[in-house]
Amino acid sequence: MTVYIFMIVAWLAGYYAMVYQSGNSVASVKAKEKNSKLYVVFAGSILFLVMGLRHKYVGIDTMQYLERYHVSGRYDWSVFLNVQQWMKQELGFTLIGKVLQTLGVGNQMYLVLYALFISLCISRLIYKYMKNLFWGFYLHTTIGLFTMSMSGMRQSIACCICWLGIDYIIEKKPIRFCLLVLIASTFHQSAIFFLVFYWIGNVKIKKASGWLAWLFCLAFVFLRPVFVVILTKLMPVKYSIYGMVSDKNPINPLLVAIALLIPMFCLFFWERSKLETEQQERLYSLCFLGSFIYAMITIMSLSSNMIGRMSQYFYIFNVVLLGNVITDIDDYKTRYIVMLFAILLPGYMFFKSQSLGIAPYYFFWQVYGS
Repeated sequence: MTVYIFMIVAWLAGYYAMVYQSGNSVASVKAKEKNSKLYVVFAGSILFLVMGLRHKYVGIDTMQYLERYHVSGRYDWSVFLNVQQWMKQELGFTLIGKVLQTLGVGNQMYLVLYALFISLCISRLIYKYMKNLFWGFYLHTTIGLFTMSMSGMRQSIACCICWLGIDYIIEKKPIRFCLLVLIASTFHQSAIFFLVFYWIGNVKIKKASGWLAWLFCLAFVFLRPVFVVILTKLMPVKYSIYGMVSDKNPINPLLVAIALLIPMFCLFFWERSKLETEQQERLYSLCFLGSFIYAMITIMSLSSNMIGRMSQYFYIFNVVLLGNVITDIDDYKTRYIVMLFAILLPGYMFFKSQSLGIAPYYFFWQVYGS
């Protein structure tokens, strides 16, 4: 786990050196903006290198995707002209593999290109939506998509494409949003589920309505069997296994507690007076709604572990919401105490779990297991 510790320490040190010391005076606004851009490039580059230079055995599914990459090269080009095949298979992912195979791209360069796409998408989201850039990268690693993106390549790409559509929810551009989600579904069909978020995302959340929604999430613990059946009916046939109610491999109930605690914590510390524009208000409402949906999906995972995979599409809202609410806290003593807990608890959970085979970490030039 040494490389992950180095990555986080470098992010923290870089933020202090490039952004925090820029100050808040009017004269330093332009300098701070420039330094913020430099920091995103710096932090995003580290994320890219850690992902792209990893050994092929880092990530429990990485080898499976490399094998699929080689298989995609054997597809005939005519397959991609068949509309019915696009409906039956996730040909977007296969088409990318076919093109890269044709160009002679090797395994490691394939992982490098994948890492470049993910790191660019995450860096853009953090720069655009996060008030404190360090929190964006840190929370992405410890409670966000990072662990999944080191293993589940198809769904991680689908998530990032869906998240590029957040702008279109805020700007009320449904056609562009739907097109992006449809593209994402050619990488992982479960992305279709994200379509409903456009209409849900138009709901405005205030403190009172936020607490009512949170109480509904809490009650959802007891309502989950009904909704598991409903979700089973809505899932694509290929992913019907996601709706299988099974007691095998149950998720850790602690994950449910954390999923409920994040929006509760944010509602408690949310200083709504800090919202200056309608776009900011829409972003916070969107993030709260995404956090509530994440909590409900995690609760449903108590009945069906596979349904939990759907929560990947809503991780980003917890990252943006938690980071921004912490940054908005006015009382500096309260803010630093909250910051300490927000660093230690997610960090402890991340380093303790070492899930999906991302630890121990080896670079591609090292002998795995040495």
